[in-house]
Amino acid sequence: MNEELKIYDFKPLRLTLDRIGPFQDQPYSIDFTDKQLRPCNIFLLVSRNGFGKTTILETMAAMVGLLDKAAPPEFGQEDLDRGRGRAQLDMLVRVYRQGRDQNIVLSILAGALGEEVSFKVWDDQTLQEYGAESWHRLTYRVRVPGLIEKGKTSSELVEDLLATIRFGLGKVPDNFAESAEPLPTLLNFSAYRDIPAVQTNRPLNGNPEPRSIIQPKHWGYRAVHRFSPHGQEWTGSLDNLLVWLKWLSDGRFEKARDLINHHVFRGSEKMLKDVRRDPPEAIIQCGQQSQRLDRLSSGEKSLCHLLLRIGAHMTRNTIVLIDELEAHLHIRWQHALFKALKELAAENLGITVIATTHSSELLHTFVNSLDIKEEGLIKGGDLIEHCPA
Repeated sequence: MNEELKIYDFKPLRLTLDRIGPFQDQPYSIDFTDKQLRPCNIFLLVSRNGFGKTTILETMAAMVGLLDKAAPPEFGQEDLDRGRGRAQLDMLVRVYRQGRDQNIVLSILAGALGEEVSFKVWDDQTLQEYGAESWHRLTYRVRVPGLIEKGKTSSELVEDLLATIRFGLGKVPDNFAESAEPLPTLLNFSAYRDIPAVQTNRPLNGNPEPRSIIQPKHWGYRAVHRFSPHGQEWTGSLDNLLVWLKWLSDGRFEKARDLINHHVFRGSEKMLKDVRRDPPEAIIQCGQQSQRLDRLSSGEKSLCHLLLRIGAHMTRNTIVLIDELEAHLHIRWQHALFKALKELAAENLGITVIATTHSSELLHTFVNSLDIKEEGLIKGGDLIEHCPA
């Protein structure tokens, strides 16, 4: 590994899909830059149901997920894994290497063996327009379903970049919502952001196993974290995350508590108060009563799920993907969440938030603000106007 390589920026420029999900008839590209060709840090995807928004987010997660795997068994996207589709994700990456800063375009390419994978070729003129000096490629091809072959990387720089990312695998977060860790990560949130009740395992003797203070499931660094509400095991629960933050005794729990109380419970009688010891779980205080996280409303659970996971697992270079931003949220909370995400992006220059939405209220507000300068924000969006299939 090149010890001198440091990653400063890792931002999406363009995603192109072909024969993936509803994008079967012809390639479809999403440009994540603004009119000045700057990578957006707040971006909305809009369309009717079934037009491919979720497919776009899932494909992005699959592509970035290749970065921390020396020999990936699969892409994690059905059409790519079966060798039917192909995709290209172009990233603007700024690194420090061999004594100088370098701005490059890194294209992550996936497709079937024997097919031309590249859609967009980055020539010198185009690179200059985007403030980059060179184009580098990382190619993965499906030899047969279940067997992915990594192509020869286009440069030693790419090999050094991959080595740096893979060397950091499992590295523990250094803070809550204020990470100094430069490794790039992608946090992918599905539209289903419930907080189910934690299930207690019961061995053969029938006695429940006690919950223990144990490292959370997603704690160590990975290039991609996919957060799903379906796991009810203790290690993957938000209760375990909060208990773990409290156990660390370094101020992270207090930061998480204050974040939730400010963005979720402000103006109400509820508050995230603490964690209890027996059973270990978060305490939500409501007047004189207390309740568990899983007894919150759907909207409250969605907000807690998003804010706690982002705060706990973000790095200085984080792409946040949120499907159906407005899910389960009253219009007031939709705006509150969107405001919180804009603040996150504006205050952390390496954060990129890409979300899908059906909310006409959010869309109207966002479109009207596109040409209004907001400090720290570069805004953009994509409207899929017809079903590609």
